[in-house]
Amino acid sequence: MDGAMVNATAAPPVVLEPLGMRVIRLAIYIIIFLIATIGNSLVIFVVYKTRELHTVTGYLIANLAIADLGVGLLCIPFTVVVFELNFVWPFGYFMCKLISPIQVFFLMGSVGTLMAISIDRHQSIVYPFNPRITITQGKLIIALIWLIALFPAFPMLGVMKQSYTWHKDGQPACMEDWPDQKLNVAYTVASFLLTYAIPLPMIIILYIRIGLKLREAIKDAADRPGFHAAQQTTRIIKMLVAVVVCYALCYLPFHTLYFTVSSGHRTRPDILWLVMSYAQVLLYFNSASNPLLYAFLGDQFRNGFKKALGIKPKRDGAISTSTHGTYA
Repeated sequence: MDGAMVNATAAPPVVLEPLGMRVIRLAIYIIIFLIATIGNSLVIFVVYKTRELHTVTGYLIANLAIADLGVGLLCIPFTVVVFELNFVWPFGYFMCKLISPIQVFFLMGSVGTLMAISIDRHQSIVYPFNPRITITQGKLIIALIWLIALFPAFPMLGVMKQSYTWHKDGQPACMEDWPDQKLNVAYTVASFLLTYAIPLPMIIILYIRIGLKLREAIKDAADRPGFHAAQQTTRIIKMLVAVVVCYALCYLPFHTLYFTVSSGHRTRPDILWLVMSYAQVLLYFNSASNPLLYAFLGDQFRNGFKKALGIKPKRDGAISTSTHGTYA
């Protein structure tokens, strides 16, 4: 499912990319890699060091950062190198088997975590008097997310292979080799349903219900002590919604193009793979976007980032006291 890996039924593409576009793409990759690795490491560190974030939602946000960090460290470098080498695979048999399943594993971990965050927030806000998910239950949910994420990764482990016949000059290539094209299409459809078409509408519905409940709470709490707390909770929900929207936008082009490749649709290979390389950039940008969203929209994360970087955060009594409970 990685754009850097190729389909055994396709011919080796000769990708002609203007030098200016290539330089820009590589520069963007470097920026994404740095933000995805450093930014998500900071998110994990801030959750670990901030007592108010030792909640189910806080741990789920850290889990999402772990998935994004995995993409940054284990997927981006290999993808960049393979595209630059015109799909020649220099990393050997073991890494060919491993990299694509890892990307599927982290993708499933990400979407599972987004789903868990939305359910947790929905239960806490829409049904505030019901029993909440405990920390222990939250840790079990995180373990279950990663266990489930293993299942769609296993088929990729089986079909990835290193071939010396795909390139005319005998250079190694890492490719998907499905025994039947129908299985390839079935896997692509199932992946799209599990990581996009099914969870996203469910998440959207949950956040709509959350938004309606918060609007009602703010209206009822006007000029009362709970008004400011309701507003701060709304800011956190806006941050989490922005994370989901970014995920939806970043993954849509990749899913669309992957359908095109898997279905054998007739398209000029050079154009298809060039467009795929930019869809891959957008896909990886999602792994770098979350720390940026937290920094701009989350007061506790912004202050935590500043502390981790040795920058003294500004004191704002109203905000610092009101955000303590927003992740609970």
